[in-house]
Amino acid sequence: MQGLNSASWSNLRLPAYFTIPPGIVLWGGGGGGPKVPPGTYTVKLSSGAWSESQTFRVRTDPRYVPEMTEAQGAEQLRLAEEIGLMVKDLYDNLARIRDVRKQAADLATKTPALAAAAKTLKDRLDAVEADMTQMQGEGGQDALNFPGRMDNQLLALYGAIVGPERRMGSPILERYKDLKPQAEAVRKRWMSALQADLGAFNAAATRAGAAPIVVK
Repeated sequence: MQGLNSASWSNLRLPAYFTIPPGIVLWGGGGGGPKVPPGTYTVKLSSGAWSESQTFRVRTDPRYVPEMTEAQGAEQLRLAEEIGLMVKDLYDNLARIRDVRKQAADLATKTPALAAAAKTLKDRLDAVEADMTQMQGEGGQDALNFPGRMDNQLLALYGAIVGPERRMGSPILERYKDLKPQAEAVRKRWMSALQADLGAFNAAATRAGAAPIVVK
């Protein structure tokens, strides 16, 4: 009978851009994908050779006045993606830094002549990791004594964009304008550590007859 069959689109969120690694201590902010922006969408139903399409419109919560326009929703999604991919880049390279540090320690154990080079590399990697994420905190309340680093700042901003349904205010855009160059400076530091500093260690490893570290 017509009208008895229905389907609902209950999860109006897109896939998350990143995964927060285990053991990361955060004070506010978080993950999750952004909400589908307002606009006109198409649903298609197929059965064998038959198919039919219909359009429908997604709106934001009408209690927030004025409602978010499609252009505002598209810009909000663009900014959420930009920041989300920055977080992904940070955590991907954090994993590389930790793996490189472990490889250097293992090589130094097997080849004692590399002890000094391994310590120098570790000190450089520790310094840049401390800018990327909080290394001293172990629990949520520790953030009171050990403030969040770049990952926490980006996640707090990301959460302010993807959490509510209302359109972004100027404070979010102003905060991103201030934070973006800081995030880029941290990125340059970890790139230098994984290239120049690691290159110096690998040169020492080659001289000592050991295999160089490979960044995964």
